[in-house]
Amino acid sequence: MTFGLCRQLKDYRRFICLASAILLTVGQGSWASTEPALAVSSQLADERSQAKDKLNETRRLRQTGLPTDTTGGDLLSLRAADRQRLLDRLAFLQGERIKRLDELAVLQNTPTPPLSSLPVVQAVGDAPPYSALAVDALRDVYDGLQENLRGIDSGLSARELEKQNLLDQLRQTEESERLAKDRAATEKSSESAAALWEQEQASLRKRAAEAALALLDIDVEKLKLQRRALDQRLSEMRELIGQLLPQQQLTASDLDAMKSRVVAQQRQLEEEIARVKARQHKHQSEHETLSRRLSSGAAASARMLFLDQALKTDSVVLEGLLGLEMLLAVSNDAWQKRLVLFSGKDAEERRLALASLEKLQHGLVSRKGLSKAQLAGFELAIRDQENRLLNLPPAPEVQVQETEILALLREQAKTHERLELAADRLERQLKRWLADFRSGQGDGPKSSLLPAPDDLHRLFLTFWHYELFAVEDISEVDGRKVVVSYGVTIGKSIGALMVFILGYWFFSRLARWFQQILIRRFGINDQLASVIRRWLMIVLAFGLIIFILNLARIPLTVFAFMGGALAIGLGFGTQTIIRNFISGIIILFERKIRVGDIIELAGITGHVTAVDLRATTVRGFDGVEALIPNSSFLESQVVNWTYSNPQIRRELRIGVAYGSNSRVTEALLIQAATDHPKVLKTPIPEVYFEDFADNALLMVLIYWVELGAGTVARRVDSDIRHVIYERLAEAGINIPFPQRDVHIDLAQPMPVRVVGAETT
Repeated sequence: MTFGLCRQLKDYRRFICLASAILLTVGQGSWASTEPALAVSSQLADERSQAKDKLNETRRLRQTGLPTDTTGGDLLSLRAADRQRLLDRLAFLQGERIKRLDELAVLQNTPTPPLSSLPVVQAVGDAPPYSALAVDALRDVYDGLQENLRGIDSGLSARELEKQNLLDQLRQTEESERLAKDRAATEKSSESAAALWEQEQASLRKRAAEAALALLDIDVEKLKLQRRALDQRLSEMRELIGQLLPQQQLTASDLDAMKSRVVAQQRQLEEEIARVKARQHKHQSEHETLSRRLSSGAAASARMLFLDQALKTDSVVLEGLLGLEMLLAVSNDAWQKRLVLFSGKDAEERRLALASLEKLQHGLVSRKGLSKAQLAGFELAIRDQENRLLNLPPAPEVQVQETEILALLREQAKTHERLELAADRLERQLKRWLADFRSGQGDGPKSSLLPAPDDLHRLFLTFWHYELFAVEDISEVDGRKVVVSYGVTIGKSIGALMVFILGYWFFSRLARWFQQILIRRFGINDQLASVIRRWLMIVLAFGLIIFILNLARIPLTVFAFMGGALAIGLGFGTQTIIRNFISGIIILFERKIRVGDIIELAGITGHVTAVDLRATTVRGFDGVEALIPNSSFLESQVVNWTYSNPQIRRELRIGVAYGSNSRVTEALLIQAATDHPKVLKTPIPEVYFEDFADNALLMVLIYWVELGAGTVARRVDSDIRHVIYERLAEAGINIPFPQRDVHIDLAQPMPVRVVGAETT
């Protein structure tokens, strides 16, 4: 990994990195000698001696033949081949064990060179300020060693799994050897040769498993030694880098050197772009020529398919090269900003430079997902083309053409690999620089790059951009599904909430203004205008939510994960709310219950003052307002006194004394109702002689009133009763009270006894 990183560097940095990597690997003992070590520990010497004896024993067995066998020659040759194969594998494993023991001895006895002897450390210099380029080279080596350490950790984890498999295999071979020994002890003399062969085969397999396990233990020990050496070297380099960072300096000459390298790379890219464009033009010309000829046939069709793929590949390669060119320009700008951070005198200018580097770094991180998806698509296309080549007929022309397509696919994959590597390298540099300047390092003798207010501003930005969770959105690019991750931060959440509050307030004011326009200019009644306003607010609020989510780049899929859990919880917890909500919508649409209606429901009678989505407000005649759930209007019987007609019929029952003139009474009652201004003339009042009651002649006065503002039916009834009482009194017609007549029958004698005081 370290050498791969060094190959990416240029000029003296590449030489320094390679030299330090070589010295480091020598110090770690990665160059293992196959000769016996001169100075080895006694334990390793004993292990090597035992391994050597086992190897010699295996070699002697290879020289001997099979036990005598009375079976045919073919079976004997097969057994000999199996035996020879097992012995060869055992000898190989034992020989490898001796080599690994020698390597382990060299690794244990080779001292790690001091850190100061490495050329990459010597290039930094002894006195500050230190060159930022030299410090960067040292940090590149440090990053490479960290990658190497991660590789060793992965190797240790893989070998632990392999060790478990070898232990299982060893247990199986031990069981097989035990069973073979039991069979050999009980077999007849005629079958003893076969039993002895099986016993020897089981023993050889067991010895091979033991040798593989011993070889694996040596590898694990080597990796542990290398890891300890790497840990020590990384600790030393970490301490050294921590001392160098506060005193590093980037000068204008260093920036000029970097610019010259960028210019050289740009020229190289321009030459590559020119070659790709020339090839693209050639393919385009040939494609147009074949299209004009309208050629048909297998060869022409195959060539057209090749040209289509070649043009597509040329476009992809050209896009990758242009991306590399853009990254060079971005890198050049980033170095300019870094120079400002090192040598700038204006704090605001340095703050802007730091913000610009942060923006560049965030942009590089955000494109990683798309770049990785593109690389995966290219690799899949290459594998498909390789499989196609394997299954093609042996026609030279077809083979050549498909091979050219494979070469083009590999070229486009290689170009995007270069682009991905360059972007990753630049992103790593920016991340490193930002960490330096955020911690106050990298600007010479100053104690901190940013003053205290800027520190507070940075802390606020850290809080503002803190990611609560990430949401993945799937989009389609060039026919492939690409997963893009969007982070939902605290700033996005607060901003979305504030925009929603302001937008809702504005839309509510707008909806009320629109309601007044409907009433004043278009003559729509208050109740219908209120319904229109409410529906307008629902539509505007929904559109506002969609707009805010798109503005904050929060996809609607963020709410998808709530669907399963909330569907159950909300289904039980909000069933009443949803029922009332739907009932409110039905009431608003049907308009069976409207504002101003007089209704009677569940013992509540009064005027409807508001119809909302959840409940309806009814103001009773006693002035008390009741909030009735909308579902009650659909599930219960409702009396609407003013649904289609505000006119209602009223009845008054009056009893007059027996002997009164019924016709005069009827006329007086009708006249009393007719004279009242609230009683309707049509239908006219009527009087019915209803019954001969016990104590009076029962009359019923029927009249109609129209309910509305200022009309109370009970008040009209009271007024008419006053008039009736007065006019009946003037006419001498009495209103009787209840009375009973008692009749005594004297036809039969009745005993009479006087009860008085007792006498003595």
